[in-house]
Amino acid sequence: MRWIIIVVLVLVALAVAWMLLHPSNAGDRTKLDRPFTSAERQTLDTVDVTADQLAQAACTGGAQCWIAVNGVVYDLGSSPAWKDGSHHGVRAGTDATEDFVRSGHGRRILEKLPVVGRYRP
Repeated sequence: MRWIIIVVLVLVALAVAWMLLHPSNAGDRTKLDRPFTSAERQTLDTVDVTADQLAQAACTGGAQCWIAVNGVVYDLGSSPAWKDGSHHGVRAGTDATEDFVRSGHGRRILEKLPVVGRYRP
């Protein structure tokens, strides 16, 4: 009985430590405000992606794998999490701004992805 209490206490301590080290930012719209490098800014100023182009980049049949977040189109092709065209129920080829805001992902995820261009639906 004593070992069960010890195991439960250790599990609770691990869960608390995890939550403290990985705070949820679900619902935090400030994570959409990310800095861009000069090369990314140039791409955003010169490349426009339409809704049709974005929809075609859904990771199927050898197509590109893109997603739009806050008016910026990102290339997901190098992300194993998106290899089947979806991640946590979010489909590539869509504007996933609100899905991203609701997620626990932070802006670092976006900063790691290549910028394709400005989303102009």
